Amino acid sequence: MFAELEGVKLYYEEVGSGEPVILIAGINSNHRFWKGMIPLLEGYRVITIDNRGVGQTEYEGEISIDGVADDVIGLMDMLGIQKAHVVGWSWGSQISQSLAMRYGDRLQTLTLVSSYQFRPYRSAYFMGCLASIAKEGGISAESMNVTFNAFCLTESAFEKMAKNGISVPIPKHPEDPAEVIKQIRSMDNFDPTEHTKDIKVPTLVVHGAADIMVEPKKGRAIGEAIEGCTYIEIPDMGHTIPPEYYIEPLKKLLSEHKM
Repeated sequence: MFAELEGVKLYYEEVGSGEPVILIAGINSNHRFWKGMIPLLEGYRVITIDNRGVGQTEYEGEISIDGVADDVIGLMDMLGIQKAHVVGWSWGSQISQSLAMRYGDRLQTLTLVSSYQFRPYRSAYFMGCLASIAKEGGISAESMNVTFNAFCLTESAFEKMAKNGISVPIPKHPEDPAEVIKQIRSMDNFDPTEHTKDIKVPTLVVHGAADIMVEPKKGRAIGEAIEGCTYIEIPDMGHTIPPEYYIEPLKKLLSEHKM
């Protein structure tokens, strides 16, 4: 489905009924990122979106984190949703932070997965370089995705898949590297470090203890900054954390803060 909003034709999907939960994915990831989470949230109205730069969403110009957050509010307005639970992963967690700081009255709860305040310098460097090389045709978009996966998953995850004869899937229709570059550049102009402490929404922060894309200390900094925040660090998990590893604390947060 599409929402015709100001400056964007936003693609979204929704499943189920109940209190709304909006799931926001990260750089180079569309709404399909959350396919494993949706069945675990039975009893909720689960909404997923294609952020600007990925999937079926159409827009023109540059991408800003505040701008994508505004898209979420525009979608909520169109759907008649006054308040929602928001879950953001990686770059999606920055979008979620923008929502919490600027539209706190529209969020019932906030969950930040594999999160950070200002972008990690090393990850921004290699992701930006790879996307730029792919844009110029030096490597394929598939090769870019392979490298991103290598930084998002742990050695033990690759070992487990290898022993089970499973390989990490590579998208059949990868995102446009030029658009991924725009998403990456949006991080350069967004630094909520001094304002994270002002977030008053009930918050859960989840981080993988073995995350090399975003070091755990960056997640801990958010957990320490937000008053009353619950911080969970999951052993042997990397940047991409299967939702079954944190669904119970997430559902606990949702049930404790019903609308």
